[in-house]
Amino acid sequence: MENNMMNNESEEILNNANVSEYMTFELGKMKYAIELPKIREILTYPELITTLPNTKEWVKGLINLRGEVVPILDIRIKFHTGEVVYNDSTAVIAVITEDKRMIGLVVDKVDDVQKIDISSLAPVSDMGSAIPSKYLKGFVRLDNNQMLVIMDVESVVNKKELV
Repeated sequence: MENNMMNNESEEILNNANVSEYMTFELGKMKYAIELPKIREILTYPELITTLPNTKEWVKGLINLRGEVVPILDIRIKFHTGEVVYNDSTAVIAVITEDKRMIGLVVDKVDDVQKIDISSLAPVSDMGSAIPSKYLKGFVRLDNNQMLVIMDVESVVNKKELV
């Protein structure tokens, strides 16, 4: 009996190893998520953005965030996720890249933090999302059967993409 309880506990610990926290957000009609450790903070869309000449339309410009210069990228424009509206719901997710750059991603709306079991991650075909699959890690089905697409932040903010 006692041995059986030990097995259940170790199974639970193993299952939790695949569970991570993600910030969910909306782009158009789809729900996306980014790993919580990559997120520095959530901002309202800034009133003052210094625009940069000769950049892509979705590179909105630079802001000063507590002394750090942060590029703002409107990924809604980059990925053509629907009508781009700047309102009270529009948010900027400030992410930290593996090479320690901070970059702000403009999204339609930030939802909440969810625990996601990444062992159930399914691959995203190019047909399954407005965003090309090279920018995505995969998707999971939530309890309400809604699809949640996990974004690959590193590929979205890759330096080669910004030129």
